[in-house]
Amino acid sequence: MTIQIPKSSTVGVGTEFGYHCIIGEQVTIGSNVKFGNMCVVEDGSVIGDGVVMDHFCIIGEQCVIGDRTKIRSHVELRKKTIVGKDCYIDSGVKSSGLNQIRDRVTLRYDAIIARGCDIGDDVYICPQVMTNNLDHNGKEVGGAKIGSHCFIGTNSTVGAGIELASRTIIGSKAMVTKAIEVAGVYVGVPAKKIRDL
Repeated sequence: MTIQIPKSSTVGVGTEFGYHCIIGEQVTIGSNVKFGNMCVVEDGSVIGDGVVMDHFCIIGEQCVIGDRTKIRSHVELRKKTIVGKDCYIDSGVKSSGLNQIRDRVTLRYDAIIARGCDIGDDVYICPQVMTNNLDHNGKEVGGAKIGSHCFIGTNSTVGAGIELASRTIIGSKAMVTKAIEVAGVYVGVPAKKIRDL
């Protein structure tokens, strides 16, 4: 199918577009990228080589998607989200923008990544994990800072501005309400350590 590419944008060799994709101004798309149907890439974004994006995805302004990252359907990454190389972003994931998601991160379906989150290398975030960036007064204090090699269990919540030490494991349905400075296994509401690593 024919797609209109603005003159200010560039597309690498071997890239394929599905039906009704929209590409903004000053977008850079690498080689051998595959888009599904009805994807939107907004102004100023950069898509690396070998990225695969399924149907109905929205990539906001000035986002960066690293090489070989796979993005499933119905994903929304808002303005200035940066995703590293070799990541896997499952269906329904939402990013509020201004996020740093580093290399080899897995975000499973319906995870919510709040504005300002910083996620380290090799992190695995299970389905329906919720992060936020507002304190109990509704004041924006920034997203969580998740160290490398962490595992965040299904349906858990990580509060605003909280830092997790590298290699931390958070159990399913836990609620993390304060910083975790020492790696271990944490479960419950509020999350408490049950085992050292």
